[in-house]
Formats: sequence, structure tokens, C-alpha cells
Amino acid sequence: MSEFLQVRFDWTDLLFAAILLFVGYLLLQFMSQRLRRKPLLGRFTRQVEETLSAILLLYEPISILLLGIILLFINPLPHGILLLLIVTAGFSRLRDYFSGRVLLFKPLVKEGKRMKTGKSTGVITQINRLGLYLQTSEGLHFVNYSSLLTEGYSLVTGKEYGGYYQLNITPPAAEKEAHPFRFLQDKFLTTPYLDRSFRPELFPGDSSEHKIKARISVREEKHLRELLSLMAEWGYPATVAKK
Repeated sequence: MSEFLQVRFDWTDLLFAAILLFVGYLLLQFMSQRLRRKPLLGRFTRQVEETLSAILLLYEPISILLLGIILLFINPLPHGILLLLIVTAGFSRLRDYFSGRVLLFKPLVKEGKRMKTGKSTGVITQINRLGLYLQTSEGLHFVNYSSLLTEGYSLVTGKEYGGYYQLNITPPAAEKEAHPFRFLQDKFLTTPYLDRSFRPELFPGDSSEHKIKARISVREEKHLRELLSLMAEWGYPATVAKK
């Protein structure tokens, strides 16, 4: 017991660990965002991006646990009591947070998918650290992760609902070696037909056909036709993917 109560770390160790973990997090975020903006690895880009997303999902809670352990061993007795009080006071939030890490580790749980829970059914429009938002017929409904794990849920996969669509885009031949992803991202930012609560996702399609795939959400169903016409004017004709 006396060995446990001995000071093994100091505040400098905690600060150094926090800086190191934060820099590592920024590097992983940069790599993930870089791959989203520019598919540097061709057809392997999406697989690497999904791997980085899984690492980022686990990196944050592991970092918190490591910092908590270092803080504990700076001065075990008072810091142990402090950590116990923090965990007790924020138990429900912490449960939602760690439940979310478990739930989101499955790549099927993402924006644009239709989810059915014990109390509501709708389309996932936003995912955050403590829960997710479902767009239901009654409006926007927040569901915390611990409720999803305890009450259960079901997903309708392989199909987009509401205003969510997957597009197959053909970039102009002259820009195959340029920056079509950046061009589309910039254009989507100023397109009035898109739902701003959902960020368009772009990823490489069949490399032999030089296609680009995109997942988008339109504000209203009627806006899909206007969006496709506008994209044709850009020189990026698109069709709705059949699933």
C-alpha cells in the first residue's frame, strides 16, 4: 500500500503526455482529412480512411484514460478521491461517451442511415460524442448511446432514405489528373440545394471508369433534379446510384 501511495509522476510528466497525445491526435486528424480531400491511395483510400477513423475513435478514450492514470499517480490519495468524484458526478455522461465508442466502431452506424429504436424511427442526421440525432416525422430527436445499447436498435443498410442519395459522378476528361475532389467540395459549399446539416462525402469510384462517388443530402426531394442539372453545367454529370 505504501508503494502505491508513493509519487511516481509529476506535473511535467502530465503536461508532456498531454502535449504528445494532442499532437498525435492532430496528425491523425490531418491524415484523415487529407485523404477525404484528395484520394492519394487510389482505390485503397477509403479502406485507409476507415482504418484511421477507427483509430481516432479509440485514440480519444485511451488518451483520457492514460492522462487520468498519470494524474492519479502524481498524488494518489487526493487525486484518487478527485477522480472518483468526477466519475460519480458525470457517470451518465461517461457511460454515454464510452457506449458511443463501442457503437460507432461499427461502420454501418453513420449519417444518412435509417435507424429504428424502441421509441422512434428516423434518419441519422448528426453524430456527436454523447448521442445522435434522428430526423423523424415529428422532428429532430436526440438519442443517447447508452439507451441504444440497452434498448436495442436496428438499421436498414444499403439504402438511402429521405433526402439522402449516393451519386456516381463522371469528371471531365481534362481534369482526371487535376483536382476534381477539391472542385466538387468548393462547389457543394455554395450549392443552395444541399442540406447544410449533412456534409457531402466524396470518395473514389471505379478507377477504370474514372468515377467519383458522393453521398449528399438535398433540402427537399424536388431539389435533386435541379442539383443534377447544375452538376451537368459544371461539367460533372452525375447519376443516382441504384442500391
